[in-house]
Amino acid sequence: MSVVAPPRISRATLLAALQPWREIDRAIHQRLVRFTDPREGQEVLWIGCGAGRSPLWWAERFGAHVHGIDADPEAIARAEEAARKAGLAQRVVFQTADPGSLPHESQTFDLTILNALYVDATDAPAVVREAARVARPMSPVVAIVPTWLGTASRQDARQITRLGLSPYQLVEWKQVFRDAGLVELAVDEAALDGGWLVPGLAGALGRAWRAARWAGLSAVLSRPAAVLRKLSRRRVLGLCLVKGIRWPHR
Repeated sequence: MSVVAPPRISRATLLAALQPWREIDRAIHQRLVRFTDPREGQEVLWIGCGAGRSPLWWAERFGAHVHGIDADPEAIARAEEAARKAGLAQRVVFQTADPGSLPHESQTFDLTILNALYVDATDAPAVVREAARVARPMSPVVAIVPTWLGTASRQDARQITRLGLSPYQLVEWKQVFRDAGLVELAVDEAALDGGWLVPGLAGALGRAWRAARWAGLSAVLSRPAAVLRKLSRRRVLGLCLVKGIRWPHR
């Protein structure tokens, strides 16, 4: 999911404050592992890679060759620096690109992962279609998606839209996958007990300050971010995993 901060702070920075790696993000990706059956040497595409923490963890843990895509040049620059420091620059490639028009040949990747929190979901079906296009026949496409689990007020829904999120009902996400030619659909919660955002505000403020000083504090304290935390806590807005298999005749 991608959360867009007010203009002075990137979505990757805001997410690092609201969904820190140690408490939240790593646990989500450990659940993702159970969904994907990763193998050494796979060619993996990560759409919406942010600052690269997840693709780097994937490459180091499973020996995969990972291609990370994000529309935010600042996030990609941070990802490339992190790859160099981790000694993984030969195994992980990061690129600034539009997730709705991927710069890859069709049927290229053994595993395709879409983190919709890092993608402006104004046309989520187009992004899923692109993910399906570049997946090899009978290979999995997995998305981490914001999902309505209950009914939000119109005002709250508008605030979520201001963050760059376009949540769907789970049945709608499944239809998006079917329309893209993905079959054998499976779903799961992305975080144990639904806890996909850090519960305490103090920790988020500390991380936001270290990352972006006053701009970070302003983003975390903004009305849209407060609504996001509230709807998550009430389990009106959740984070789900949706997996489909790329049909060979699509």
